[in-house]
Amino acid sequence: MRIRELILRPFRNLAAFQLNFAADNALVFGPNGRGKSNILEAISYLSIGKSVRGAKDPQAVPHGEEFFDIQAICTDERHDHQLRIFYGKKEGKKAFVDANPLPRVSDLLGVFRTVHFSPEDVSLVLRFPAQRRRLLDILISQSSGSYLRDLQRYNHVLTQRNHLLRAAKKSNRGHVDRQVMEPWDAQLVELGAGIRKYRLGALEKLNEPFTRYYDRFSPDKEEAVITYQGAKEGELEALRAELKEALERHRDQEAQMGHTLSGPHRDDLKFTLNGESAEIYASEGQLKTVLISWKLAEARYMEEQTGRQPVLLLDDVFSELDPGRTGKLLDIINEFEQVIATTPQKPDARQESSFEPIDLQK
Repeated sequence: MRIRELILRPFRNLAAFQLNFAADNALVFGPNGRGKSNILEAISYLSIGKSVRGAKDPQAVPHGEEFFDIQAICTDERHDHQLRIFYGKKEGKKAFVDANPLPRVSDLLGVFRTVHFSPEDVSLVLRFPAQRRRLLDILISQSSGSYLRDLQRYNHVLTQRNHLLRAAKKSNRGHVDRQVMEPWDAQLVELGAGIRKYRLGALEKLNEPFTRYYDRFSPDKEEAVITYQGAKEGELEALRAELKEALERHRDQEAQMGHTLSGPHRDDLKFTLNGESAEIYASEGQLKTVLISWKLAEARYMEEQTGRQPVLLLDDVFSELDPGRTGKLLDIINEFEQVIATTPQKPDARQESSFEPIDLQK
């Protein structure tokens, strides 16, 4: 599904804004502070139901206002569809498809898919495990409703289990009643093993396009690889046994610390270049290339899983790229169905050959 029109009334610093995407590829340009990043954030709201930046909904409400309202006209090549996200400080958040309210905002996932790149994510995602897990969770959730449901249930069980562990810590008992914990352990094992299996399967499919894209960017032909840390690759039963053993092994330590020490909420993704950790040894240019390659691989993964390409949203993607890498990125962009990018600079001739320029100053 491709986006053809975006209407914001209002959203962040955009009070009453409308943008038409006549061409499949658009390059939105203008000085910093005009709202270029906010446009891409609004579009991604329509695919995942929340801020891709990790911001709380009230933060997207303009100063002095009580709500934000994001609407878009999208097409699946046969029919046009209207998507809408509304958030009011009193009303809460609601999602609509073709003017019909959805039972849950999360039901938006899978209707309109996007992949979002931001330069802010380079250090945030590649240096913090929680952000890397979020990266993978958003990707798989857009492709699999069952994964999202399992992840939501897992987080609920984890919250309840941690509540019991905190109570044990406060009581100074140093341990928690096994009979009380066993039902929560059983649910955590079942859901956690399933989540890990999803993630491992996704990474198996992501590694090849990720490596291929990084190889196209890298002049030195560095070997880029993603690995999953926290669980071994295996069958579901083996993953269940592995998590069950870890919970039993850490039981006393968890009671002393007051939280769960094992499970997919503690796992990590590692990016390596020539066998070395990218987050420790890579330059800023290498880290940005790693994340761009990952985002391109995300798009291919979604296409493989769903049969449809997502919309690529690339915020300030050309900054700090040398001319060689910029040229390669433009070649790759032309291989996708719809790409919306931003830049503070007026597009050059090479960019104009790949994009319809949209000047925010007009």
